[in-house]
Amino acid sequence: MTKVKICGLSTVEAVQTVNQIQADLAGFVFAPSKRQVNFDQAQQLRQVLEPSIAAVGVFVTPDLALISRLAQAAAIQIVQLHGPQDQAVTDRIHQLGLRVTQVLHPGDTLTTTPDYVMFDGVHPGSGQRIAWQDITQMHQPTFLAGGLTPANVETAIERVHPDFVDVSSGVETNGIKDPTKIIEFTRRAHHAGNENNNY
Repeated sequence: MTKVKICGLSTVEAVQTVNQIQADLAGFVFAPSKRQVNFDQAQQLRQVLEPSIAAVGVFVTPDLALISRLAQAAAIQIVQLHGPQDQAVTDRIHQLGLRVTQVLHPGDTLTTTPDYVMFDGVHPGSGQRIAWQDITQMHQPTFLAGGLTPANVETAIERVHPDFVDVSSGVETNGIKDPTKIIEFTRRAHHAGNENNNY
């Protein structure tokens, strides 16, 4: 089954919707963004989030001190890294007991050893779709992000066969997480993944 990550969560209501539909991963953005949360907010949201759903901390410039605090508080289980790759940073995050997702753009070469690879656009969270045909097969489990919506996620899964799909702006209405869109996206992605029987 294709797994689902709902990213950019910043309210209890959105987290409760993720719990209701049983998405597989929940993303908290620590990078500068309109969806950015701080340590205290992430800790509070993690307490609302179902224990079986892994929380992902999204960083552009990794703040290892903050990541360490989040790990100690069990507020996140995975760190998602945008920007230049650094094996020393990846190793340090692994030492904290966390998994690492490295974000690439189609055509990029992976130079570190993350647990997962994510293909996303140059401007994450913008809703701009990436070129699916330029995505290469990786040894690591793969996330597909960039411009996914309830309307196109099934087609994306059929064409790319990712292990995970990731969405943020595609489940928003007027910049706010929309429960109906979160539910529809997750249902369609899980259904498409089951139909393909690739997982």
